[in-house]
Amino acid sequence: MTFLKKLQELVEKDQYSSHHDHLAVVSKDESTLDGVTPNAVVWPSNDKQICDIVKLCFKNRIPITTRGAGSALEGSTIPLKNGIVVDLSRMTKIIELWIDDLQVKVEPGIIYDNLNNILKNDGLFFPPSPGGSGDLATIGGMVSTNASGIYSVKYGGTKEYILSLDIITGTGEKIKLGNRAIKRSSGYNLVELLVGSEGTLGIITAITLKLSGLPEGRLKTAFKFESEINAVKAVSEIRKYGIDVAALEYLDKNVIKALNHLKEYHLEEIPVLFLEFHGSTEAISSNSELAKSLCDEYDGVEFTLSDKQNPWEIRHYVTDAIKYRKPGYTIIRNDVAFPISKLPEMVSYCYELSNKFNILTHTFGHVGLGLLHALLLANKNNEDEWNRAQEMNSLIIAKTIELDGTVSGEHGIGLGHKDLFLKEHGNSVEFMKKIKKDFDPGNILNPGKIFDS
Repeated sequence: MTFLKKLQELVEKDQYSSHHDHLAVVSKDESTLDGVTPNAVVWPSNDKQICDIVKLCFKNRIPITTRGAGSALEGSTIPLKNGIVVDLSRMTKIIELWIDDLQVKVEPGIIYDNLNNILKNDGLFFPPSPGGSGDLATIGGMVSTNASGIYSVKYGGTKEYILSLDIITGTGEKIKLGNRAIKRSSGYNLVELLVGSEGTLGIITAITLKLSGLPEGRLKTAFKFESEINAVKAVSEIRKYGIDVAALEYLDKNVIKALNHLKEYHLEEIPVLFLEFHGSTEAISSNSELAKSLCDEYDGVEFTLSDKQNPWEIRHYVTDAIKYRKPGYTIIRNDVAFPISKLPEMVSYCYELSNKFNILTHTFGHVGLGLLHALLLANKNNEDEWNRAQEMNSLIIAKTIELDGTVSGEHGIGLGHKDLFLKEHGNSVEFMKKIKKDFDPGNILNPGKIFDS
């Protein structure tokens, strides 16, 4: 009996497909990297099925790529040739909710927005909003890349909320990592080891999350600046003085131009900061006034949106706006992160390179975390322009490493930045490879992602 026939027998009829249409969907993600067609895709509904699938693949040395919504941006969910895709998008249950403990246990396929729409009925939410993909991103996918978002400046990223994980290792063994204790000092922290591992160490089948109570009040505000440098200098000052801000997002004038082109917002095409404050009326008022005074020092002026315009809806469309700004052009992206004091230097460096290489550049991001996206547009059919853009992107990332920053603040490494990963981590990569081998001795779990194992 062939491997694919054995695989079919492990799941129900509607949980397996080798049809070219289904394979085409799972062959790629939201990155601009080329897709790879797997041999089959399965949609398991429970951990027993996943155990059986992994055991079969381990025995036959068949590579597995785990997938949720396919919204990854660096190729981490692009499958391998002759491999299979384990799609967890049907595992969407809330397993248990502990309202009094502010905790919930979920399956990995539940979508971020869907989870929070349920939790709000009990006055709770899972804070690390994944930017413009909350309506697509699954909780399992957020764990696999340690995703962050607009509220991470106040509440932290995904890893701060993971209490325990149920996983299947590369041999098909089921392991529970962590527990429901909020504070613990008991052995190695294997939970955080799995967070951000991009499916290379285990397949996550259940996640226990810490939650937060919905804030008493919210206030959204915005400021416009004459220059991008002034805008990001204001960000550094806001963080330096410890102002309690829930969200702090920066969009340069090129981003605003792209948004106006896509959505006809008719916004003034000038650099802006979007801010949000959470808490009591008194706390919100005090913090927003302090932020305003610091923005004033850099000639920041309050940026008024119309009653129908929500800053986070505008922020939601940023990537699409850039993507569709120039037909026939492709995004080359990065998501570098660095010490917050280096933000003005990094933004200035991006524009210096943009002028030098003559590449249309858009800078934006969760800058309150020292996390910056510089999205470049280039034509793949113009070899000279494409090579210039690739060189520019590599220089941005190299500069980040020089400033003791990281190649990726939230998207993960996947296939997109493997070449620069070693420069950041040096000989510690060899220890990562040893850890990978312990969890996945057959090297079947998303092999070739993050580093060559």
